[in-house]
Amino acid sequence: MSRPQKIMEPLPGNLDSILTTIADENRPVLREAGARPFLKWAGGKRSILPDLLARMPAAYGTYYEPFLGGGALFFGAQPASAYLSDVNLTLVLSYLSIRDSVDAVIEELQRHSANHDKAYYVAARKRFGEETDPVKLAALLVYLNKTCYNGLYRVNKGGFFNVPIGSYEDPAILDEANLRAVSQVLQGVTIKQHPFNQVPVEAGAFYYMDPPYHRTFDGYDSSRFGDADHQGLAEFCRSLSKAGASFMVSNSDNAFVRSLYREFHIEQVQASRYVSCKGDQRGKETEVIIRNYQ
Repeated sequence: MSRPQKIMEPLPGNLDSILTTIADENRPVLREAGARPFLKWAGGKRSILPDLLARMPAAYGTYYEPFLGGGALFFGAQPASAYLSDVNLTLVLSYLSIRDSVDAVIEELQRHSANHDKAYYVAARKRFGEETDPVKLAALLVYLNKTCYNGLYRVNKGGFFNVPIGSYEDPAILDEANLRAVSQVLQGVTIKQHPFNQVPVEAGAFYYMDPPYHRTFDGYDSSRFGDADHQGLAEFCRSLSKAGASFMVSNSDNAFVRSLYREFHIEQVQASRYVSCKGDQRGKETEVIIRNYQ
């Protein structure tokens, strides 16, 4: 079911003022209420969300996000048309399950919440690596994410979740209102599992790329995102630019990243980091936001 069409009243004034009004109408704004990310995610963008929203194009066609993760910018902007994707199959199946079967996911989470303790967590962690039902998998992902150490998502080479339990007295395992809001926002949204270079290239569209940061968050699943992958992403961005699309990339602020995007507009921002297995890696960090427009 697609979102209802917005009805525009006749606009007074000359052509320039009308175009300005339309651009302002299409500009994303920070939502204070409604759907928000249902997972903590390494490199999540909540701390710099206002910076990202302010730098989005005034108007665009489809919104593409090939490194979906927690989806903070998507939930903040809530575009009318969106294509979300990620290489992480478990993550993608969880988004699909919440979109299409939110009642069943909530029912599973109610059971996890009622039974939560250390022994239950350890058993759920083992079951997570074996589960094949998408709804149960989605609920296990949310449960483990809310109860594991620091909200980390980490799997070993065998694909098994190996993060220890966190020291929470009363973890907020089930946020039913938010899950229902997320399900509503995801209606009509395309959600796919594939690498970034398989995302369709569309003129007039907007692409937000939030890859595993260079030498920071490059191991959030059993694969790795190394220098060659970052170079490939930069080439993909060049192809988007040549095709007439707009893109924005977030990444670490270092010489390697800056050299990859040297012909584009690069800005520094300060971000807070809360998801890390090492305490000395949490806190304020300098990042870059890269765009092919200003």
